[in-house]
This record gives sequence, C-alpha cells and structure tokens, in this order.
Amino acid sequence: RIAPAPGRPRAPAPPRSAAPPRASSSSSSDAPARGAETRAMLSVAVGAAVALHLSALTPHALAKTVNIAIDQASLAQESCGRAGGVPGTGTYKATCMKILGKATNPTSEPVFNADVYGLVKDQANDDVLNSGRVGSIDKLEPGVNDFVLQITVADSQPLPLKLKNFKAQGVTQLLNASPNPYDDYTEFDEFGAQR
Repeated sequence: RIAPAPGRPRAPAPPRSAAPPRASSSSSSDAPARGAETRAMLSVAVGAAVALHLSALTPHALAKTVNIAIDQASLAQESCGRAGGVPGTGTYKATCMKILGKATNPTSEPVFNADVYGLVKDQANDDVLNSGRVGSIDKLEPGVNDFVLQITVADSQPLPLKLKNFKAQGVTQLLNASPNPYDDYTEFDEFGAQR
C-alpha cells in the first residue's frame, strides 16, 4: 500500500459570522400602525375643535337681519317725570320722555334686539341725542307691535320734540341685548348729590 503523501494540514474553517439580528416583524409592523393611530387621533381632535367652533357660531350664523318699518304717523311722546340727571353733574336738570309708536315685523317669526334709529330734535331744531340711535326694542312678534322708548332731554331744550325718519333693524335669533347708551341709571340723594 502506498502511504498517502503528507499534505498540508487543512486550515480550520473560519467561524461563520453571526448574522445581524433581524428586526422583529412585530416592531416593523408597529411603526405604520402607530402612525395611523396618531393620524386618527389628530383627525378626531381637529373634528372636535371644528364642531365646537361651529356650534358656538350657529346662533349667529342662523340669525337673519330684518328691516322693521315704523309708522311715522303713530309716533307720539309723553313725559315720564323728572330724570335723574347726567352722571357727574348733580345739579343738572333733565326730563324723562317716552316715545311711543307702532313697528311692523314683516316676517313670520319673532325679531329680537331691534335697534331704533331716527331724528329727535327739540322745538329750536337742535339735536336731542348725540347719535341717530334712539333705543332698542327687545322683541317684536310677527305683524304690528306697539313699542315704547325712553330718552332723557335737557330742561334747556324746548318741547315738544320733533320725531322724524324713524326705522329699525333686528335679528331673528336672541343675541346679546344692546341697551340704550343714553339711558341714565345714576341715583341722587334728596340733596341732589350723586350716590
């Protein structure tokens, strides 16, 4: 038998390098899921905010402006006694005057906060009010309504008043009332001093 030729010793096989750990399929699939969940939560939050905003605006958005006709021939006036005066001037003398009339609501629903505008002058043809706004009517039912407004007239202005070009405008939803800025709520004691 022939002896095998001596050969080089076989080099040991290099160890297999460990394969890099694969990302688990669960973590890779969680990322899109989390993104979708975040987008859904944002959509819900935005939707809720928009709904809240719209609900707050709904009464104003639904409110329709209505022009109210005032019968000029129905306008009348009467004294309602001595007015309290003007804030800061305890010796100021003034008269309370009521303006009465008829206003027509042309719609089939109530109209609220109808601001009344018109010219109010004394017998000397001087303006009684600083603006054209005379007052406000809280509520007008459909059709013809009686109304009463109250203003303050200085004693130095001769009566009766001249009432012209009255008109009004209101809305079909109850909004914040707009009181007459010329109404006087000042109180005085028996000596004429402001309380």
